[in-house]
Amino acid sequence: MEIFTILAPIFLLIALGSALQRTGFFGAGFLSGANKLTYWVGLPSLIVISLIKADHSTVAVGGLLLTLVVGTLLSAGISWVTARAIGVKQGVEGTWAQSAFRGNLVFVGLPVILTTPGLPVTAAILTLAPLLVVYNGLSVSLLLLSRHRGADGVSRMVAKEIARNPIVVASVAGAVAYLLNISVWVPVSRSIELVSRMAVPLALICIGGALVNTPFRGNRRIAVCAALFKTAVSPLIGYGVGWLIGLGTPEMRVVLILMASPTAAASYTMVRELGGDENVAASSIVMSTLFSMASLSIVLAATLE
Repeated sequence: MEIFTILAPIFLLIALGSALQRTGFFGAGFLSGANKLTYWVGLPSLIVISLIKADHSTVAVGGLLLTLVVGTLLSAGISWVTARAIGVKQGVEGTWAQSAFRGNLVFVGLPVILTTPGLPVTAAILTLAPLLVVYNGLSVSLLLLSRHRGADGVSRMVAKEIARNPIVVASVAGAVAYLLNISVWVPVSRSIELVSRMAVPLALICIGGALVNTPFRGNRRIAVCAALFKTAVSPLIGYGVGWLIGLGTPEMRVVLILMASPTAAASYTMVRELGGDENVAASSIVMSTLFSMASLSIVLAATLE
């Protein structure tokens, strides 16, 4: 029942977004505007205010961040090898690999963490910026590598993606405010907090609406394989790394939640920009979102006391 209480609101809001989009309730351009509002304003506000108001007791970030970074690197490497092993066509390996390791940390992982009791929320948020840098760097590198593009193109694209990512900027700004114990004028703090309250529900509704608009076509077999890798193999890799490092139980829960989250919707946009296989990317997002209901349930069932 506790697992149902945590996950049901999240997936019900995703279902609500899908239903509203499918029935035409959203006007033309609404979903795009709402997604921009969430991505550029709501979620950054949530991250900043969470760190500003966080308890300044000792926060252990090192082991959690090390586990997530090493687990992500291993997932990316293994997914690249797996793509070739299961017969993914040349030029599509990068699309398949980033679909298999790049999780939806902010739109799905963070809401689950925020609604699950007993988790080190501050430590989890402090890992977002460096982890998103790793995600963007690996994703662009693998996509360009599979398209036989040069190293100069990789470095420029990685720098561009990192510099324009509002979640990275908000995480860095919030971390600085947290570490320096900067106080914010109360009216400003309350205004940010009010804006932040829209972030989680609007993010989930946008995910649901986006799923309706996401084409599900192409080679469905390899899309299903990518989704299974993301929601089943990836968290197992994270668990193995965390076990070797000796991660505590609360931190291990964060690792498993983030690594069991579905493929990031932003990966579809990146694939389009870099000439990857749009069908594989889109289908992987849809399938991994469906599979994540089971994977996140299993993770919570295995780790909740």
